[in-house]
Amino acid sequence: MQEYEADLYGLNAAAEPDGFAQIALKLAEYRKLEPTPFEEFFFYDHPSGRTRIHAAMRWKAEHPETWSTPAQASRPPSR
Repeated sequence: MQEYEADLYGLNAAAEPDGFAQIALKLAEYRKLEPTPFEEFFFYDHPSGRTRIHAAMRWKAEHPETWSTPAQASRPPSR
């Protein structure tokens, strides 16, 4: 549970759910992305990649003010 809370803390601090999900996918290169519930309970001390991606996308849906479109991201800040 502590690791899930740490992930949530990181999402709140960085406000970068897409980047968080991309990291979870990178971790899947050496760690099973979607273990069975049994595997996750007994063998994992951190949330699975699937769980982390789901949490990031849920966080993103709950915080639409953090979204930016590509046009907004490339536009210089207004003065």
